[in-house]
Amino acid sequence: MSNSTLHSLFRYKAWADGELLDALATLDPQQYVEAHHTALRIFNHIHVVDAIFKGNLLGEPHGFGATNTPDTPTLAMLRTAIGALDAWYLDYVAGLSQADGEARLSLHFVDGDRGQMSRAEMLLHLVTHGGYHRGAIGRILVQCGITPPRDTLTTFLHRSESGRRGG
Repeated sequence: MSNSTLHSLFRYKAWADGELLDALATLDPQQYVEAHHTALRIFNHIHVVDAIFKGNLLGEPHGFGATNTPDTPTLAMLRTAIGALDAWYLDYVAGLSQADGEARLSLHFVDGDRGQMSRAEMLLHLVTHGGYHRGAIGRILVQCGITPPRDTLTTFLHRSESGRRGG
């Protein structure tokens, strides 16, 4: 996978995260207590997995024993943390060489299993993992009467690169 493709995918991920955080901000936490909490838990899970893989990519301990935290952060806390980590990933991918992307690393999963993945595979996992779970949050929003954002890659590309429209 080329660096330009990875960079485009992480620009998309940051955009999609922001779009969904904005939509989630319209969900009344008093009226939809359980739905709001569940959506925050799912978004926090996405963030924790992103943080775990940052540690894996750097070969550093990530400090997590599970793929979610015991406490549920507020939407504002999540927005800040997700924005910072999305920015880190954009910088990381921008500086990643093709050879470094293809290099296979050993890692420890939080369930105790060990595995090996290339950096590019880890990065692709984060994009697909986040998309899967953002879809679940989108379904929660629909059930509460809120139209979720159109956060597909095609929408992102056409909005961010207007020259792709038409032709």
